[in-house]
Amino acid sequence: MPMGRLVLSLDLGTSSLKVGLFGVDGELRRAARREQQLFFPPADRVEQSPASTWRALAEAVREATVGERVEDIAAIALSTQRGTVVPLSDQGEPLSNLVVWMDKRGVPWVDWLQTAIGTERYYTAAGHPLVSYTGVSKVLWFRRESPLWERTVCIGPPQTLFLRWLGCEDFVCDRSSGTFHFPFDIDRQTWSTSLAACMDVPLDRLPHLVSSIDIAGQLSASAAADLGLQAGIPLAVGGGDGQLAALGCGVTHPGVVMVNIGTAAGVQIYLPSPIRDPRHTLNLAAHAVAGAWEMEGHTQSSGVALRWFRDEFGEIEQTAERESGLDAYDALVAQASNVLPGAEGLLFLPYFNGSAGPMVDLQIRACILGMSLAHKRAHVIRAVLEGISLEIRWMLDAMLALSGEVEEVRLVGGGARNDTWNQMHADILHHPVRILQVPDAAMVGAAMCAAVAIGEYADLTAAARAFVHPGERIEPDEARAAVYELVNDRFREAFRLVSNSGLFPWLQTAGDPLPAQAVM
Repeated sequence: MPMGRLVLSLDLGTSSLKVGLFGVDGELRRAARREQQLFFPPADRVEQSPASTWRALAEAVREATVGERVEDIAAIALSTQRGTVVPLSDQGEPLSNLVVWMDKRGVPWVDWLQTAIGTERYYTAAGHPLVSYTGVSKVLWFRRESPLWERTVCIGPPQTLFLRWLGCEDFVCDRSSGTFHFPFDIDRQTWSTSLAACMDVPLDRLPHLVSSIDIAGQLSASAAADLGLQAGIPLAVGGGDGQLAALGCGVTHPGVVMVNIGTAAGVQIYLPSPIRDPRHTLNLAAHAVAGAWEMEGHTQSSGVALRWFRDEFGEIEQTAERESGLDAYDALVAQASNVLPGAEGLLFLPYFNGSAGPMVDLQIRACILGMSLAHKRAHVIRAVLEGISLEIRWMLDAMLALSGEVEEVRLVGGGARNDTWNQMHADILHHPVRILQVPDAAMVGAAMCAAVAIGEYADLTAAARAFVHPGERIEPDEARAAVYELVNDRFREAFRLVSNSGLFPWLQTAGDPLPAQAVM
């Protein structure tokens, strides 16, 4: 391969980070992965250590480039989680841990926004519902409640911080990340001056908005030493992991739908012009493709729900993975395959972190319904897998009701790695699904940004033709799909019943700390 014909993709996700070394022809040369650690300081707070992420990133970059000519790397690009915020000093150093998108400390400020601005006005301007998973409530928390605000020169998404650490001298983020960080004027794809004024957040504390394919700087000598690379490599901005995952599976034109199953799950379509959800629940956001938009809905806990089951109840499978290399997730799914569709009446509602759409209930929590003594561990695993897919189906149906027919559903992310679960997705979605040869689509999308940024392709649509490699097409089994139509109806009715019951706010108050004298 000629010199300078490699690009390095850094995908800093919530549950894991991935590093991919690609040829500019779109072929993945090598990849490495590391799990990310989440911290839960008090209840409903979720943080991540940027220093730990950097150390894991350094390990993964060295692994992905071992044996390769690092002098052939022509550009680096980032994919980063959205809705996560971090305050930065004048030197670009983090003043706190990353406050992860799942964090609930800003929920009271969501309530304040509903009163001060109103759901309809906010959604019409910004394209987002008033929920806690975007960055705005966390920005408001720092602005109004944290003493760190006085030292904060810029409050940005992780993209802003890690670009600084890589060598960018400015505070920047691209529009795909920015649209989930702070309210946009979504039609013009720039910060909303009117909403910022209502919130008393000075726009000069926000990063400068740039394009996903802009060059933001060059790899610094110190970062190059940490990562085992050469200094001076151009840094392409990249974008938010949701939009870059859409790039990485070819959602660069209407008619293709992405279902991305990671920590959460995202359903996304391409829009050449803005379409708003009249119920104000689905997100209208800036695409990584310049001058385009995307509509998406996302769950609050999908892959992380299965990870929770593995961590808390999968000791046998984890031990087997350590001893024999058999993937613990594959072992869990294999057990579920021995149970009939519908898990013999067992329903799992996967709302560990509330529901943000198409039905909004931030207080609902996960639950298992219908359990009897006849149910075994395999039934629970099956119900967990089905519940994740059923929530995605609800999101997909709501989106297609607004945007029309779909040519193809493309399934990506960690939840697209198992053939049995992929078939379950097809059966429950009642659509053919196609997996990709490289399921880590956000990693692919970042590599596309790097390749376009250095002029290898005219635009991201052209890059998609080289980088996106569709794989097997999986058709739904009509007999199982018919069963899942009934299960789907029951899932939605169960959600409505428990959501309207008032049970979860009551349970959460019942879990408040006891007085010291009451503790046994």
